[in-house]
Amino acid sequence: MYELIIQNYLKNLTKNDLTYYALKNNINLNDQELDYIFATIKNDYKILLSNDYETVFKDVKDHLSNDNYNKVYNLFINFRKKYQNYL
Repeated sequence: MYELIIQNYLKNLTKNDLTYYALKNNINLNDQELDYIFATIKNDYKILLSNDYETVFKDVKDHLSNDNYNKVYNLFINFRKKYQNYL
């Protein structure tokens, strides 16, 4: 059931939504970083929700500035801990 909710949410997710959320969390993504993060979320969300999420972050590291990578990774880990009972 949670997977269906996530799929429906991601179907409606826009780059503007992602930009707003990033800025709200003090993450300033350039256009290339935004495109990469957006595509990664849309295409790899199942891996990100699994215990194998580190494989995705290995690739992400090459496409973000060090500062943005650290902020995105820490934000992801915090939410993963907060919602681990639903994964």
